[in-house]
Amino acid sequence: MSANCKNTNKRLLIINVDTGIDDAQAIMMALADPDVKILAICTSHGNSTIKNTTINTLKLLTAIQRTNVSMNYILTIPVYRGCGHSLVIQPPRGDDYFGKDGFGDYDGLPTPNLDLVKPEHAVLAMIRLVKEYPDKITLVNLAPFTNLAMAHRMYPEFSNQLKDCFLMGGNYQGKGNITPSAEFNFYVDVEAAKVVLTEFVCEMYIATWELCMDSALPWSVYDELREIPSTKAKLMKELESKLIDGWKSMDPYTLCGELAMATFLKQQSITDSTYVSADVECNGSLTRGQMVVDWRNKWGKKPNVHIVTKMNMVLVVELLTRVYEE
Repeated sequence: MSANCKNTNKRLLIINVDTGIDDAQAIMMALADPDVKILAICTSHGNSTIKNTTINTLKLLTAIQRTNVSMNYILTIPVYRGCGHSLVIQPPRGDDYFGKDGFGDYDGLPTPNLDLVKPEHAVLAMIRLVKEYPDKITLVNLAPFTNLAMAHRMYPEFSNQLKDCFLMGGNYQGKGNITPSAEFNFYVDVEAAKVVLTEFVCEMYIATWELCMDSALPWSVYDELREIPSTKAKLMKELESKLIDGWKSMDPYTLCGELAMATFLKQQSITDSTYVSADVECNGSLTRGQMVVDWRNKWGKKPNVHIVTKMNMVLVVELLTRVYEE
């Protein structure tokens, strides 16, 4: 164990992302918490290609100056490139909600040098880190579950050596966003989601699509956050500039990755949850990717996941405000 982490009381964190705009905001939430040390940001396919999601992550970190100039712009947060394809079936591209590049198709940021990415594969990095810090690392997953499932397959003790997991994905009322019955992160790699949900042994908390919809905020909250005079607020406003009018015409201000991050950063933001046994439908012609909850214990299995059903959105907004006032 490195001296820096051995002698700290900070909470150790790995973030798995397919960096789109919600993931960018969630990453900044973690960076704004002085009690959290991010050991790795691992990228995944999802919102866009693995190349784009990795570039997006680098663009974010360099734009908010998470680099060490004296070390020729070495990132102060290690970034590892992960899997670029689902375990079994790669579904068609989604609806480009965050733009074709997953980052608002904004061309105002320079393309970063990919040499900033660590040479080690993200899956191998996650395995190495849990071995180095057993029972001390929290994993927050904001992307399809491919990297997590691969880590488990390559090192079956992976989840046993995690402290806990906070996940964004799935649906517990059968409401979908990418299909009528499936949430995006589950649907993009259904088999990987099933591996994580049914085989991980650490405590898992999941922020589902229904939670995102039920916790949606008025657009006035978004406007207030973006009007905070800071570099980060200006950056986000620019990234969203080509998308925001379309978003506002469809739904309230809906947070996704930010909610999963908030459940980790401030667990008292969880005001209601249910501990249940859940699985993922892999074969249904209409329901592939849907999370199935055994509400009446028909399977006779122990609960495996805490489904967060309600959050204190005042606390969530406080976490977001801290990002932009930092």
